Amino acid sequence: MMSDREVWLKAWDVVRTHGALESAPIVATLLDIMGDDPHHSDWARVAAAVDAINEGPLQ
Repeated sequence: MMSDREVWLKAWDVVRTHGALESAPIVATLLDIMGDDPHHSDWARVAAAVDAINEGPLQ
């Protein structure tokens, strides 16, 4: 299981690499970034973090 910090680091990798993603390709992208056989709860947490980053206000 990934730590909260690891989840947010992966989410930032997704946003930095791919920007805002549509829901269809996000699972494949996360699996590519996370590597070997990630746990379902890990990629779901990363997906939620990506959503939070993309929906957050710009500073």
